[in-house]
Amino acid sequence: MHGSLFAEDLLAENIGDLIEWRDFDAAGLDRFVDDLRAIVERLPADSQPNESQTENDLIWPILQRLGWTSSLRQQNLEPRGRQAPDGLLFTSEAEKQRANRFAAEWERYRFGAAVVESKRWRQPLDRRSGPDEQSAPSSQILRYLRRADDVTQGALRWGILTNGAQWRLYWAGAQSVSEQFFEIDLAAALGLAETDGDRELTLFALFFAPAAFVPGATDARTFHQ
Repeated sequence: MHGSLFAEDLLAENIGDLIEWRDFDAAGLDRFVDDLRAIVERLPADSQPNESQTENDLIWPILQRLGWTSSLRQQNLEPRGRQAPDGLLFTSEAEKQRANRFAAEWERYRFGAAVVESKRWRQPLDRRSGPDEQSAPSSQILRYLRRADDVTQGALRWGILTNGAQWRLYWAGAQSVSEQFFEIDLAAALGLAETDGDRELTLFALFFAPAAFVPGATDARTFHQ
């Protein structure tokens, strides 16, 4: 785990006091881990998959396994010009249908829960790694978040940046958005780096799933809050 969006003592200890953690199904975690491992192992990582292959064969299948079943791809954030994150996630199909009533793509963002930016397998997230890249991936997701925060008047403030191995969660309301993210090294947690990642995988399942973005039935706060 990396980043300081959430307090270290929360992630290490105090999260055990939350009902979502206590109610998390251990058997469900085993199935979740098996499914994630199967998705990752199908990617031909040794052949250096490009961004499109990583996105289609790894990132979106993992998002769907997390529960993101409603999404739109490449929606333009600008009334004029072009600025389009790879994906816009919705917590329900009803929210996606509400968004689709608007012809202007940028107006659909206020019904979304998070923007997604996908990169090729293990591409560095904090620096440019090729001559065709104008900026680091982390700078790119921050631009999208600033624009999404603006066009939705604060309704959409979450972003997910991933290269398939590392998964980052950004919040536009953080004191330092560029530094205060939450990152899970999913590849390491799944044992690809010979680590025991059950705790990290539970955190991944809780923090990156759609339910974490939705206010509770008896509490107006979301799981993240």
